[in-house]
Amino acid sequence: VQAMTVYISGPITDVPDYKEKFGLIEASLKLEGYETVNPSNVNLGENATWEEYMRHDIKLLCDCDAVFMMKGWQRSKGARVENYIAKKLGLLVINER
Repeated sequence: VQAMTVYISGPITDVPDYKEKFGLIEASLKLEGYETVNPSNVNLGENATWEEYMRHDIKLLCDCDAVFMMKGWQRSKGARVENYIAKKLGLLVINER
């Protein structure tokens, strides 16, 4: 049985400790047996735009079975886009409690 792959979605822009927050979620999901895709680990270079990151991350999202929506995702333009795409593509949407 192949493990479900979960994309982690949440606020990154203007969140100083976002890498730590994404890392904690990733560790927790892995303990539960999930494969994870953590977009906070993506580095397209210091000159990369928000749009370039979104184009890259949406490709990653499309290869996943589910999306984990971190608390506060509604305040993030990118996470709102990811949530919309995940729902439209029929991915399982897991909301952080």
